[in-house]
Amino acid sequence: MNARPIDLRIPGGAIRGQVAPGFERVAEAFRENFLRLGEVGAALCVVLRGQPVVDLWGGVADQAAGRAWDRDTPAPLFSTGKGAIAIACAVAVSRGHFAYDDRVAQHWPGFAAHGKGDITIRQILDHSAGLPRFGRAVGPETLDDAERMSEVIEAMVPAWEPGTAWGYHLATFGPLLSQIITRTDPRRRHFADFFDEEIARPLGLDLQFGLSFRRRPELARLSWPGALQLADALTHAPFGFQWQVLNPLSSLRRAFREIRLPLDERAWLAHDMPSGNALGTARSVARLYDCLLQGGGALSLRPDVVCALSAPPQPPRDGIRDQVVNVDNLWHLGFIRPSEDFAFRPSLSAFGMPGLGGSFGFCDKASGIAYAYVPNRVGLLPFDDRRERRLRAALDACLQGEG
Repeated sequence: MNARPIDLRIPGGAIRGQVAPGFERVAEAFRENFLRLGEVGAALCVVLRGQPVVDLWGGVADQAAGRAWDRDTPAPLFSTGKGAIAIACAVAVSRGHFAYDDRVAQHWPGFAAHGKGDITIRQILDHSAGLPRFGRAVGPETLDDAERMSEVIEAMVPAWEPGTAWGYHLATFGPLLSQIITRTDPRRRHFADFFDEEIARPLGLDLQFGLSFRRRPELARLSWPGALQLADALTHAPFGFQWQVLNPLSSLRRAFREIRLPLDERAWLAHDMPSGNALGTARSVARLYDCLLQGGGALSLRPDVVCALSAPPQPPRDGIRDQVVNVDNLWHLGFIRPSEDFAFRPSLSAFGMPGLGGSFGFCDKASGIAYAYVPNRVGLLPFDDRRERRLRAALDACLQGEG
């Protein structure tokens, strides 16, 4: 890109990178997050019609060690990694391993137990399968044993009639789809290997699932907010989501309680939990989404599969109120779409996936952008983090010629 280098001072560090002419306002917003919103370390990348126009990083990657966030610092992505899982499914469909509307039991007969025989792969991707919880506590000894994990999934009972409602499959999404990808792969590769060989390496991405797959000593360490910061974040959330967080009997709280992993990121990233163990750089997440905008040719995606990803979502019978997070969501083939409660783009064809820590990756064909933001100060909201929202607002102003 025809960009100018950025070197801005912030307390305790610096922001570096490049910004194309007309996008300086994004760099200003990125700096303001450090000055006003308690940002610790972060990276932001925006690609416009195949060309990077924003590539920024800064702050501190590891507060205890005093290590700065550099150009290639990878960070935990939380549920932003679910978008990469959805793209892995698109690759598998393009390879002929399965079809979106296949019943899971066609490829995994044991899955049919307890009323799950008619659940399709599309319904899992759309969070409408009725399987938002495992139904039991799940720890490292189960997650890291494929056979035991299969038994847990086979014993799951749908919480609602599959296909009739949406409900965020917060923890179960990754294990369900990684099992399907492995079982349908002619080489029976572990999901992390499938993703690396079919997606990360062909695109040259610094993006992976699990620390055990590739040792990453330079990983950004998470900074957990205090009680006051969490309370402040919650006040900016929709009321329905606030209730789910505060109610100990809610589906959201019960889903979190089932996962018995330590909060230390190096501990949980080492275990086989693809719903939340992705790590990488903002640059790689943006490039992955840009590949879809460019037609998916670099991944040999079929044109009909690429078109399906941006097709209009089909709301289930019981409406768009998400049964787990209690907000109106629009889900489609593993991605979230703009809705009244999360209007991240004006175009309904935009799609992507946010993460609990505040990270977000998406693409928007209407504006030609692929976008990714990755911080290490954990935010409470699973979508629409205030820091990230400010960056999007600045980007929109630039795209509208106000930069």
